[in-house]
Amino acid sequence: MKKTVFFILLLLALIACDDRLDKMPYGSVSKENFYNTADDAEKAVTAAYKSFQLLDGQNTWNTQAGYTPMGDITAPDAQAHPDLVVYYQIQQCIIPASSDQISMLYQRCYKALLLANTALERIPDIDMDATLKSRYMGELYFIRGFWMFRLGQIFGTAPLVTKALELSELDLPNSIRESEFILGKSVNRYKITKSDLFEQAESDFKMALQQSIADKNTGNLLGRADKGAVQAYLAQVYLYEHRWSEAKTLLEEIMSYGYELLPDYNDLFNGSSDNSIEAVFEIQYAAMNQKGTDNFGTVLNAPNGDGFVAGGGWGWTRPTPDLEKEYEDGDPRLLATIFRKDIDDFYGQIFVDKVNGTGLGTRKWCIGNPPKNNGVTIDESSWYNSLNYTLVRYAEVLLWYAEVVNELGDQATAAKYVNMVRARTGTTADPNTINSNEIKELPPISTSLSYEEMFRAILHERRVEFAMEGKFGWDLRRWGIAKDYLTTPTVWQNEITPGYFKYQDGKDEIFPLPQLEIDRSQGILKQNAGYE
Repeated sequence: MKKTVFFILLLLALIACDDRLDKMPYGSVSKENFYNTADDAEKAVTAAYKSFQLLDGQNTWNTQAGYTPMGDITAPDAQAHPDLVVYYQIQQCIIPASSDQISMLYQRCYKALLLANTALERIPDIDMDATLKSRYMGELYFIRGFWMFRLGQIFGTAPLVTKALELSELDLPNSIRESEFILGKSVNRYKITKSDLFEQAESDFKMALQQSIADKNTGNLLGRADKGAVQAYLAQVYLYEHRWSEAKTLLEEIMSYGYELLPDYNDLFNGSSDNSIEAVFEIQYAAMNQKGTDNFGTVLNAPNGDGFVAGGGWGWTRPTPDLEKEYEDGDPRLLATIFRKDIDDFYGQIFVDKVNGTGLGTRKWCIGNPPKNNGVTIDESSWYNSLNYTLVRYAEVLLWYAEVVNELGDQATAAKYVNMVRARTGTTADPNTINSNEIKELPPISTSLSYEEMFRAILHERRVEFAMEGKFGWDLRRWGIAKDYLTTPTVWQNEITPGYFKYQDGKDEIFPLPQLEIDRSQGILKQNAGYE
């Protein structure tokens, strides 16, 4: 798919609508003279996939609204660049509903839904091969479900939109979202009991699974939705809803498709392994084609000013000492994730933290100029590159499975799957070329841990395995432990600024709805609880 799609930019403006959902169409393409052929269907699906490329790391300054940093700065894992005041507001849980960041995150979801909804409505009427049409529909149901899930995860009560809206239909009420904290549990105690958005996502994922999509794509279909990707996102809905047995069944199906862990953890992020055996769902990027399909993530993530990459690196977020302390002695994932001041190097250049940040920088996705690029296409003028970005990888499936079976009372099996992830530390190399570090295969965790001890072991493993990948902040919220975790005085940044994290249960599980959208709705749309 990386070679065959993402080259249709004009289609991003197919539908005429006001600026709440999309822009006016350019040129002569419109829904009146489109959606007639199989080629039109292919282009419409391609345009819908484009929404994933806008998730993070593309369109330069517009990446300020990236979704991945939200999962890092809502935890004690990342310090924001000083230029990004809004990131500090989100981190401290004092973000105002008037924030442009909130509006951009919200609008991207609905722009993606517009593309998916329109294609889902129009493609069924096209005279084309039935099997191909079914595959396209399956991919579109997945794309719509993905964005429904994002809306539910981030905004909670955002309006449910399952069709391309006319101008008169834009003022929609909130969707329903209800939750509870389970009495008697101290961990994994937050449960979504009702969510219109999650229910629609579940329905869409199940519809996708009924279409002609493969269990696991290969060849030219790599990067498109397959059953593994769909089931991974459906499983996440079930995790929020504590539907442990259903999640277990889904995850076992995914594990039957032939995914494997890459032997060297470094290879997940250094550009050498796009669409690898570990990738369950991966965003596809291409560079140097003038089609807007490029990845800007290296510049955003690489250390600010140290000159490791094209553009120098902006260091939008920096790892914190709190995250560094989470790693066990000798865990090579630390070296693959983080640059430490005056210790770690990038192809022989020592990290010196030129901006006087946390003393730490992000190594993941740091792709240098040739020959320090592992074959990744680099545009040294625009600073874009072709590196893919993996949203779900097999290690996450294994740790979700460990979480599920722990909830079902099988701690021994949970340990087995945690240890599968830990065992990769034995085949992961030290990426440094100057100062060598002692690294080792981490010992397996005990199979006789209690329920809560196993939960803590899974928490630790998820934090270090997916550090700086936008996961941990959402994990804390889904588990219902964010307030206890974030407001502990010994957690960064509370050590420096007492009371830094101002998290409130019942409010900060989700973000505020954009005040702009509430105002436009003339009072129909109501603000999320606690943000009035």
